[in-house]
Amino acid sequence: MTPIDLLYTVGFILLFDLIAVGSLVIYYRQLQFPFLRLMAFAVALDMLAQILFFTWVGSGEQWGTLVVVGGVLKTLGALMILAAVAHIVERAVPLFLMLLMLILAVGHSITAHFLWTGINTVNWLLAEVPQVSMFLVAIYYLLARRGSFILHALAGVLSLQIVSKIAMPLLLNAPAPFALTYFFGCLLLIVGALMVLVVASEKVMASLRESNELLQEYRRENQRLELQFTQAQKLESLGALAGGIAHDFNNMLTSMLGYASLAMKKLPPSSEVRKDLYMVISGARQAVDLTSKMLTYAGKGAIAFESMDISRAVDNMSSLINSIVPRKIRVVNNVVRDLPQMLGDPVQVGQIVMNLVANAVDAIDGESGTIEVSTGLTRVDKVQLRQCLFADGAAEGAYLYVGVKDTGKGMAAGQIDRIFDPFYSEKGVSKGLGLSSISGIVRQHRGFVQVVSVPGKGSEFYMYFPVLAYEEGQFTGQVPTRSDTMLRGAILVADDDPRIRSLISSILEGESYRLKAVEDGREAMDEITHHGEEFCLFLLDCTMPKMSGTEVYQQLRSSGSDTPVILISGYHQDQVVRNVGHDEHAYFIKKPFNVDELVRQVEAALAKAEVRQDG
Repeated sequence: MTPIDLLYTVGFILLFDLIAVGSLVIYYRQLQFPFLRLMAFAVALDMLAQILFFTWVGSGEQWGTLVVVGGVLKTLGALMILAAVAHIVERAVPLFLMLLMLILAVGHSITAHFLWTGINTVNWLLAEVPQVSMFLVAIYYLLARRGSFILHALAGVLSLQIVSKIAMPLLLNAPAPFALTYFFGCLLLIVGALMVLVVASEKVMASLRESNELLQEYRRENQRLELQFTQAQKLESLGALAGGIAHDFNNMLTSMLGYASLAMKKLPPSSEVRKDLYMVISGARQAVDLTSKMLTYAGKGAIAFESMDISRAVDNMSSLINSIVPRKIRVVNNVVRDLPQMLGDPVQVGQIVMNLVANAVDAIDGESGTIEVSTGLTRVDKVQLRQCLFADGAAEGAYLYVGVKDTGKGMAAGQIDRIFDPFYSEKGVSKGLGLSSISGIVRQHRGFVQVVSVPGKGSEFYMYFPVLAYEEGQFTGQVPTRSDTMLRGAILVADDDPRIRSLISSILEGESYRLKAVEDGREAMDEITHHGEEFCLFLLDCTMPKMSGTEVYQQLRSSGSDTPVILISGYHQDQVVRNVGHDEHAYFIKKPFNVDELVRQVEAALAKAEVRQDG
């Protein structure tokens, strides 16, 4: 070996192989993909094999352990390359083939060590068989993967590597071509490793894109949940406000209607004042309707749940729909027959349809157009639930729906989020509680709303309701039966509003009843504790300070008393039913009530109690 060859060998080892092996060892743990680690391992093994071969050449030995170990390392390198390719194309690693080729390589190296006859073409070609076999399998894997240029280019590099491995033993007698071919094979290995790095970068970019899309989806979901949470908070606060205002209004309206009715009874039929009082009563009744809508928006409106046919409820509104729709607008009825039943209030569902149709008429705004009213049964999935309002907690599945579609002016996305707010109007003029009361009714029916609208192309409103799965028990305590015989005893009245107490006292004392009036639940309990046997009936307001009428009722029943109780509330009957159940001696009156309604309920309660005692 000439000094120049020796210098070249030492320089190649120090400046290339050792630096490459050291770098791969240092950064091995930072390689995230398994195929990158396998390829790094393969390059390191090949470099180590080169170091051993150059060391062997520099030592001048005929054959030795360095050659055997170097051959095994090159075979292991080819094995790692095949494993890396298998990971890239997501194929099963051919362990049996790898093990077989490794055994052949080790066997050939050991045999050549003991039967050394010098370097010749046949001996070298036999040594390359395991590596070439694994490269061929790797090329097959790469070419079978369609649509990836870099993988096909890597297959080309491995093919050239095979060519160089077969050509080198054929050039043993031509030093210059042999050296060039050897150097070319080393470069091919480096190029192949770089191509694997490109594959890794592609996978990293794909992973980053997927992570970015996932992050964007999380952000959209977070925004949607924040919007739902804000909407829920707004509904809760507005509902509490509307319920509180409605309750206070009902107390005032009760006294207004009650005293006006009493005044009417005291006036002769020919009195001119009766006309004025009638106008007062009429105005108060309109205020009652408004508070009823406020309670509905708050989710506390009067709902009479029953098993109902949603298509029949829509059909029953046909004549009213036609009466409010101008002649320029065509109404299309697209209801589906024989739908499953739902649990709801036909009157309230009809109100939904009427309000939606009225909203559609306003959207068409005096022009010609079409309004389509439809019903049906559909399956709602999670994606659709995300697009709906008031769908918190709703599960995907089958739902009945009622829809109203118009060809009006449509709405922008920002308007859709506000149309169910009380007194909101796109024209800047208050439209009252029409759509907001719809939201209350839908929520009470455990339903939700989907609004699809495009500016200039109309709007579609769909109200979804659960299919009937159970029957809710109804409060059956009210017995509107009149009796001319009444129990003897006083009536205890408890209400925190002095006007209501005075009104009830005036009405019942005018009917010759004896009364004891107190202003809260604790005073009522004191009277019951000390003089309970003197009372034949209790009239209790449900919402009083210190102790509510419901709590007084529960203590009464827990003590064993079955004296009739009439509960009075500005909320609807179902709010009381949860605490009263099916007590046949518990009754309910909703504020505001008139004189005759109160008298009839008191007579009915006392009459039933008298029948029970006589029995």
